Amino acid sequence: MNEPASGLIDIIEPAVPIAPAAGSWLWVAVTGAVLVSLVIALLALWKNKWPAYRAIKHLRKLHQQVIAGELTPSDGVVLLVQELRHGLRLPQQLTKAAPQIFSQQDKHLWEGFVGQLDALRYQPGEMLTAAHLEPYFSQIEIWLQRYCR
Repeated sequence: MNEPASGLIDIIEPAVPIAPAAGSWLWVAVTGAVLVSLVIALLALWKNKWPAYRAIKHLRKLHQQVIAGELTPSDGVVLLVQELRHGLRLPQQLTKAAPQIFSQQDKHLWEGFVGQLDALRYQPGEMLTAAHLEPYFSQIEIWLQRYCR
């Protein structure tokens, strides 16, 4: 081996200087846009579904009060109708005509349901029990989940 070339083999190149990558700002911008989009989506969901959650919470509380005997079934029916009206934003009197937002299947159920609620509201208190109200609580909860805004 040649003497002058043998000394160059030991030379190590210097490390590349650490410089910010050109795409680092791109990641920050994309992450920020994703977070802003997520916040907007959550706010839209909260705005549209918060009344439904609140109405269902009130309905379940009312159901527990009727079962526990804190409310008479007659009072429970009146409050049940009131919760249905408030949750679906219906006029003061429940009408036989179903709300426009209901699906065709639910529109067919509505007329009979309102008639049954009217019959329950004017039924003597001693003939009405908490067990009679069970299917009404279930049906109203389904409608609140689907149509409450």
